[in-house]
Amino acid sequence: MLTLNLRPVQTGILLAAAALLLPGCGASSEQPDFVSELVPVTGMVTLDGAPLEGVMVNFMPQEGNAIAYGLTDASGKYSLQPQMSGQAEKESSGALPGEYQVYISKLVLPDGSAVPEGLSDAEAEEKGAKQLLPPKYSSPANSSLKATVEKGQTTVDFELKK
Repeated sequence: MLTLNLRPVQTGILLAAAALLLPGCGASSEQPDFVSELVPVTGMVTLDGAPLEGVMVNFMPQEGNAIAYGLTDASGKYSLQPQMSGQAEKESSGALPGEYQVYISKLVLPDGSAVPEGLSDAEAEEKGAKQLLPPKYSSPANSSLKATVEKGQTTVDFELKK
């Protein structure tokens, strides 16, 4: 048996420190409060009427910091998920209600192949990846695309032109 010989003040400090640390010891599956406010957001991205596969759709909030993103499938459809670490996609999908600036990017490697999954944009660009979409859609600084996410399900389609 371990016996500590502590003064009352030291014991109080030790107990207070332990109480502060305990909430962080809970299960990692606990979700942040804002997850319950997420709104499902889906849509389609086309270029001159043709669906765009493998493009990243990024919703940057005009206020706050809850970024949401989605990758289009072969039919150009996407669904958003918030940028959060430690959450499975099925546990947290959608975006918070609000106004967003949107940018849509499509990076390809020099040989025209898709950027491998798990490779960041910066890492892909270091390997010579090029942006296929014009800056008016693909640049966070230059994109004129906007979206509003409202309570309930939101569909946001993007019809891009060359």
